[in-house]
Amino acid sequence: MDRNASVIAPTVLRSVSDALRTQLEDEGAHVRIRAGEWLFREGDPADRAYLVLSGRLEVVAERPREIVIRQVKRGAVVGELALLSYGARTASVRARRDSEVTELTRQRFESLMQTRPEFGLSLVHTMAAQIAANRAPEAAPARARTIAVVPLDRAAAGVAIADELVLALRQLCLADQLGPDPDRDEAAFAPLLERAESANRRVVLAAGSGGPHDPWTDFCLREADLVLAVTTGVPDSVWTEHAASFRECELLVLADSRPINEQLVIALHPREVLVTRSETRGDALGQLARRLVGRAIGLVLSGGGARALAHLGVLDELHAAGLKVDRFGGTSMGAIVSGLAATGASPAEVVSILQRHLIDSNPSNDYMLPAYSLIRGAKTRRALEAAFGDRRIEDLPNRWYCVSSDLLSRELVVHRTGLMVDAVYPSMAIPGIYPPQPTHGERLLVDGGVIDNLPVEPMARRAEGPVIAVDVSLRDGKVTSTGRPRLEPFKRHMRRMMTGSERPVPRLSETILRTIALGSADTVSAAMQHADIVISPRVDGVGLLDWKQLPRAREIGRQAAREALEPGLAELQALR
Repeated sequence: MDRNASVIAPTVLRSVSDALRTQLEDEGAHVRIRAGEWLFREGDPADRAYLVLSGRLEVVAERPREIVIRQVKRGAVVGELALLSYGARTASVRARRDSEVTELTRQRFESLMQTRPEFGLSLVHTMAAQIAANRAPEAAPARARTIAVVPLDRAAAGVAIADELVLALRQLCLADQLGPDPDRDEAAFAPLLERAESANRRVVLAAGSGGPHDPWTDFCLREADLVLAVTTGVPDSVWTEHAASFRECELLVLADSRPINEQLVIALHPREVLVTRSETRGDALGQLARRLVGRAIGLVLSGGGARALAHLGVLDELHAAGLKVDRFGGTSMGAIVSGLAATGASPAEVVSILQRHLIDSNPSNDYMLPAYSLIRGAKTRRALEAAFGDRRIEDLPNRWYCVSSDLLSRELVVHRTGLMVDAVYPSMAIPGIYPPQPTHGERLLVDGGVIDNLPVEPMARRAEGPVIAVDVSLRDGKVTSTGRPRLEPFKRHMRRMMTGSERPVPRLSETILRTIALGSADTVSAAMQHADIVISPRVDGVGLLDWKQLPRAREIGRQAAREALEPGLAELQALR
């Protein structure tokens, strides 16, 4: 998905007169679209534009792979560019939520452009903003301003959750809450929301418990930039057929004892799943509030073998500076370090766990005949299970993801739910060293660094706060020699016998790691453009498999972090 996927297109109706607004809404055929349905597809003839009356639409580029370009909301016009150029549709438009539009035929559209200057001027401003956004992919996407809290079962206490969320938001910005009112007429819904949006930076809509056919709940679902779906674990069956309306929602599971319903996660396709208990609910909603207003610090750690031990020094410096990281991400060794940090472990505890389970025990020595890989990986899997236990990503006190590469689809896979070990193991499964990991979803996963060794984009596209990226990718090009110097004559002799030359060459495992770093060099460079702060520890003298260099690599990470953080440290500290 493109980083601009959450850009909300500016509206036309807010800049025209009330009379023209009413006229535009009344004229033309009204079309209702269910969430997930297409309004038109790329390549269709362009014979009309559409004015969005309610709901959310998304503009989609379908080829070569599906990318959501932007969202459009109430008051926006879609399809006008192709209409003006007398061409075919250059993109597709799909309903993100249940929506209603009114058609503007070519004749009516051109008449408005000629006779109503305010319509033409507002449309030009809107189109210019959209074109600028499309040509500037590095621009920060818009954050959700209107958040609907929707209980999926009667025990979920959605109004209470909305109360707590708006209180957390008010610690950070102007925020208001609108709740169900049986005496409120449906015609008053939209004007009420417009007034609240104009006076506040965030508006929380507390949906009722009457289900999807309740007018206020339906309005909340259609008009929210983001939906926070709340459940105790088993939603009312009436919501099953409306699952499309919750796609890319935040799912809050109030589970003091009941395990998460994985089928629910599959059905709703949420962007994040947060499992909370009574004692942690306040912290979870406080963190959500920081993410909603863009004040949640994020940390993304690259892969790099033993060089990634420098990440530990970065954690030390962030902790020493009093910076609370709310979001973590990483790949390969960076997935392990970021995952341990995301559990809430202190930097010292992370070091202790790594030392005990992954360095001292040397779990990567279960060699096998190289039919599928150099090692079986069973010892590594057991070591990761000992380090992470049965923790699930949804249960973490912080948001976390890691990435792996799918050999079948050639796509980057972002892991945001499930057992942590099931995400970390494929993320570090270096092809050739570890066997590829098949999944039930017909994927064949290997190390995430194959495609993206610094996966910043999955975090940055949310625009939830500043992103700190730590890159320990190979840059020096040197082959690091390890072992006893007095054995060097024997090594030269062996190299001549095995390779035909006495000159130093890396071992097979290091050659594979270097090849991965080379293949993802372009993505690492692109990732740095998404990050707000980039920390690049100079770990040139640390071998990719030299795990005994932990103390030195850690100190290198500390020094690099101090230098990179110093210019913006006060600003980061002010976020809390």
